[in-house]
Amino acid sequence: MITDGGQTTVIIIYLRITNNFLDNGRKVNSSVIILISINMKLVLHFLVVFLGIAGYSFGQQTQGKAIAPLPRGNMTKTEILDSASIRILYAFNANDIKIPNSYMDLQCLEIGTYISKYYSYWVFNNDSLVWAWKRENPSAQSIPIRLGILGRAADYWSEYKYSEWFKNYDTNILTEYARMPRLFSSNQQYSEIIPLQNWTILPDTLSVVGYVCQKATCSFRGRDFIAWFAMDLPVRDGPWKFGGLPGLILKVYDIDLLYTFECVKIEQGKFLIKQYDFSSYKKVKREKILQLQKKLNVFQLFTTTFKGQHRAFCCM
Repeated sequence: MITDGGQTTVIIIYLRITNNFLDNGRKVNSSVIILISINMKLVLHFLVVFLGIAGYSFGQQTQGKAIAPLPRGNMTKTEILDSASIRILYAFNANDIKIPNSYMDLQCLEIGTYISKYYSYWVFNNDSLVWAWKRENPSAQSIPIRLGILGRAADYWSEYKYSEWFKNYDTNILTEYARMPRLFSSNQQYSEIIPLQNWTILPDTLSVVGYVCQKATCSFRGRDFIAWFAMDLPVRDGPWKFGGLPGLILKVYDIDLLYTFECVKIEQGKFLIKQYDFSSYKKVKREKILQLQKKLNVFQLFTTTFKGQHRAFCCM
């Protein structure tokens, strides 16, 4: 700590961190220097400098550092992109597949003719409930932020929980709309060619929600994965960015078991694939948003105003 005449305080914090990340999975030690300069009269300056960050990544154990965003403001501004005849629900990072409260999230894959959409079913449900409550209580002085189940670590943000992924089969483009943590300046979006996994299909079988599934393995963006796909469901898609097998992927996980997606229910019917108004989401490159998401899972700085003076809170 350095003090200059009682006016400005500079706090220097040095950290060494080892992280894991799903979309670029190498383990790397990262040096982090945080400098917070506080002028007790008028101004707060803070600067965060990352040193030695090159492809580092984090696992579920490093998530939960940033506060979850508020519920979506308007649930009516949507565009119908396609219609799905099948909807698949996946438990994400479940401690016990039989206990929904043990899931990190419940996620949904809707597969249409031209478009598939992957998103958090619980976040969608909570947003819908809060939006309905606001419409029924227009004069309320305060608004609830949680009316539905949001899984483990319900108060915290995860990019796997608050992003939505759209695969456009015609254009072969995947777009992620990333809803960022509370107090963050802007939400983000990027597009990329639908990623391909180079699968090796093996003879092993496993039953998932009553379907006989066959085993496949691949290395994808720095991690080794095992998938189980159902030949009786001839759809070349799956949770998150996975796909390309001759059957729907019903279960997939990395060999370190940091990330697991397991089907818990399959629904048949007609489901409209809707897209919210994402026009305010800032367009960036995938690498940039990936780097930003990593940083947000390492730490988050919050600034607020208290009695006319700036204060900083650093949550590590």
